[in-house]
Amino acid sequence: MVHLEPITPQNYEAALQLSPAPGQETFVATVERSLADAYAHREEGARALAAIEGETVVGFVLLFPTEHRGERVMLLVRLLVDRDHQGRGIGTAILDAVIEEARRHEPQPARVKLTVVPENARAIRLYERFGFAGEEMEDGERVMLRNL
Repeated sequence: MVHLEPITPQNYEAALQLSPAPGQETFVATVERSLADAYAHREEGARALAAIEGETVVGFVLLFPTEHRGERVMLLVRLLVDRDHQGRGIGTAILDAVIEEARRHEPQPARVKLTVVPENARAIRLYERFGFAGEEMEDGERVMLRNL
């Protein structure tokens, strides 16, 4: 089972060791960049979270409450499954945890939004299986939304 925890002094170093699989480097920003983004936007509600399975940090997400077309959404800015933990359903487990995190957020958003590089077919298939949909483009990336 995977759960999300805020990045803390106890899991910070493990989070910094996360990296995508070879060939995926252009699909997601580094954890360092994500932590900087979370810090820069902390007053707006950005949250950097470690995805933890047992005692092991297996992934990372950056969440940001915002609006899309006049409705409240939880933006999944980044999702990274560490290269050593891919292919075991960790991405699905992290998405489950993200949905639960969004449902607990106050005020509760209507949907979860993400953007994905169109060339990242593996991620798009995962998101579609998880109920995300959308064809709109934003800054060169496909916008996908899922109702809560």
